Amino acid sequence: MYETAQHSNSKTRVVGIVTATALTFAFGYALAEGMNLDITPKDERAMEMVIITPPPVKPVEEIKKVEKPIEAPPAAPELVAPEIDFVVETLPVMVAPVAEPAPVPDPIPAAPAPAVGTDRIAPKLNPGAKPAYPPAALRAGEQGATHLRVCVNPQGRVTSVNIAGTSGSQRLDDAAAKWLRNERFTPGKIGGVAQAMCDHDVYYKWNLQDAGK
Repeated sequence: MYETAQHSNSKTRVVGIVTATALTFAFGYALAEGMNLDITPKDERAMEMVIITPPPVKPVEEIKKVEKPIEAPPAAPELVAPEIDFVVETLPVMVAPVAEPAPVPDPIPAAPAPAVGTDRIAPKLNPGAKPAYPPAALRAGEQGATHLRVCVNPQGRVTSVNIAGTSGSQRLDDAAAKWLRNERFTPGKIGGVAQAMCDHDVYYKWNLQDAGK
């Protein structure tokens, strides 16, 4: 009897606990609905799926049409050469002077033949014009004898003239030497053969009385 009552009492207690729990849950759910509270988990509320549609791709032909055409560089300006009047300059004709022919030197004398004897003949001045009296010496009244010493080659030409003695006037001495250089001689000979001889003495006397002749 006692066991039956105890068993019935335990069953009643379990039913009461289940009932209290159900009521509590129901009361909480009703309260949440009345307050319009979102009791879903936070992670579930934050999830949202958005589908992004990419922009349409333009065809290649349309892209080519949109591209800006490349402009050609401007053409270079045309160069026009200025007209230039050419004047042909006539160059002067250069005429080279005609060179005077060089004087023909005297032929080289042949070697003199050996002298046959020992006789010596001095050169001899050939007759010719006398030297002109220097006007300054004539006005100054200068006169005197000039001693000249010459060298004569085998052809009778004077090769050198030296004043060995003065007349007392430099003008008279110089005039005598100049005159004698252009004179001709009969060449000197040794043993009958013409020879070159030097230190041949020539005297010329200057006289005012002969100046006008």
